[in-house]
Amino acid sequence: MKNTSTPSTPMKKSKAALILSLISAVFLCLTVVGIILLRKYIADVEYLRELVGEHYLLAALLCILICAIQVVIALIPGELVEIAAGYIFGAWWGSLLCLIGIVLGSVTTLLLVRKFGRKFVYAFYPEEKIKNLPILNQPRKRNWLVFILFCIPGTPKDMLTYAIGLTDMSIPLYILLTTAARFPSVISSTLGGSAVGDAEYITALVVLGVTLLLSGIGAVVYKRMGKK
Repeated sequence: MKNTSTPSTPMKKSKAALILSLISAVFLCLTVVGIILLRKYIADVEYLRELVGEHYLLAALLCILICAIQVVIALIPGELVEIAAGYIFGAWWGSLLCLIGIVLGSVTTLLLVRKFGRKFVYAFYPEEKIKNLPILNQPRKRNWLVFILFCIPGTPKDMLTYAIGLTDMSIPLYILLTTAARFPSVISSTLGGSAVGDAEYITALVVLGVTLLLSGIGAVVYKRMGKK
């Protein structure tokens, strides 16, 4: 029995990762095609917002779905999705939709990791990067480390979510800590997108410039934390 069961487990995990990769690739292609086909309407923000207003529930659900998929398989940078949400829905509604999608995507990721284990995580991220994460190696400091890492712009939050799935952190605690930590970054991106949509270009440049600067600083801080 041992000889027959052992090889089948990695196969199932590889299949799960492959299926997710195919779904995300198809979704990305559809997104690109949609942008190309609708590019002239996207540039006309008044028409776009009017169109969204006529199909608000469908548009909101699509925004949530895009944010959720982006967390599970990060093919599109989350900041771009958040800027687009602010451009279409405005800063506050865009932030709310993004956070709902992020929570759904994160919970899905945690459940998948806890079902399929480390092999599933290593199908998306290098094993050495995961093993060296402080949230795995310092369990006593895990909660505040998670909050700090998710609060800092520029940290690989999707990879961190996969790593948290390997720990015993409860999902409700994860949602509480990471949602509070993510909010400043999300609202800054949607504010920038909303300013672009409202033709407030100076405000948009300032907000997005500060966000980009903080992301760069955050990436440097994260690398130094990893070395320590």
